Amino acid sequence: MATFNEGILGGFSGKVGTVVGSNWRGKNVLRSAPRKSTKPVSAAQQRQRDKFSCVLQFLTPLKALLTDTFGANVGTKTPFNNAMSYHMKEAVKETATGFRMAYNKVLVGMGGLCGLEQPLVQPVAPHALNITWQDNSTQGLAYPTDTLLVVVYAPALHRFDYFTTDCLRETTACLLDFQDSFYGETVHLWATFTNTNVALTATSKYLGAFVI
Repeated sequence: MATFNEGILGGFSGKVGTVVGSNWRGKNVLRSAPRKSTKPVSAAQQRQRDKFSCVLQFLTPLKALLTDTFGANVGTKTPFNNAMSYHMKEAVKETATGFRMAYNKVLVGMGGLCGLEQPLVQPVAPHALNITWQDNSTQGLAYPTDTLLVVVYAPALHRFDYFTTDCLRETTACLLDFQDSFYGETVHLWATFTNTNVALTATSKYLGAFVI
């Protein structure tokens, strides 16, 4: 059943005959109703679907974050679209058992701020990691008050966590204390700087894998 939103001459949502009405980015759109294909899926098509599914499943938990850290809307492309495009091209690889993410190429932020310079991660105390870096705030597009953002992923748990810290670029160090659900797990770390005043993010860096 279709619903008219602004009377008989306005836009509508739903299906009427062979057309479907919807609202897309504030515009009323009419399109042909999709037809179920009877054509068998080729091996290349299935491979592309599997690749897309792998990347989408990995990035979906990060969608809200990537909306803020992966650039701005460009035409009809959103930051999440940009993230999907990058990871489809650069950060997924095929193995004998299917596709998997190349963690060292994953990005959790992309932008014009200067990134971390010479980052170093060291285990300290039980279940904690300490990140240090060099203060490069004298460089262009690097500010002393840029805030560190760390993203953690535990593959065995299929779980992400964020450390939106109070650590600034000029402090050159940050201690990460993990929740007990991560104890004993191998985690992958990525870090970037953000600056809300200039609405910019640095292109993130992969910091490696560590057992918590």
